[in-house]
Amino acid sequence: MGIVTQLRNRSAHAPQLDAYNLATAQLFRDRWENRVNALANCIEFLVVNHDMPEAAAELAAIQAYADIESTNQVARIDINASTSSVVVLRTEGGRPAVFTVTDLVRLLEQARTEGRAVVVDRETRRPVVLEH
Repeated sequence: MGIVTQLRNRSAHAPQLDAYNLATAQLFRDRWENRVNALANCIEFLVVNHDMPEAAAELAAIQAYADIESTNQVARIDINASTSSVVVLRTEGGRPAVFTVTDLVRLLEQARTEGRAVVVDRETRRPVVLEH
């Protein structure tokens, strides 16, 4: 007769999901909400249910939302070409479109003028997103 060994430690817990995966799961629950509500709900969920600092929850929610939104997009942000002062967007065929900090600030100001720049959390006044 062979010796039977336990394959799993019965006291072991399931692995914990990281902030990004938690945010992604929450955003899929709210996927039909508009951007502001989906982000606000996700940030609140991470802060309240997972004791996450608000700044970390914001970042996880923003990154997860952007990944979900960019699904099936041909364009992508070229992280290797982008720096803290320029974002390089690769469009169809890999063509670069360049956005400097000045370009992005002007875009934000234009959206504010048009009423399309919306604050997710009115108390902290952050993050700001552009509504389409």
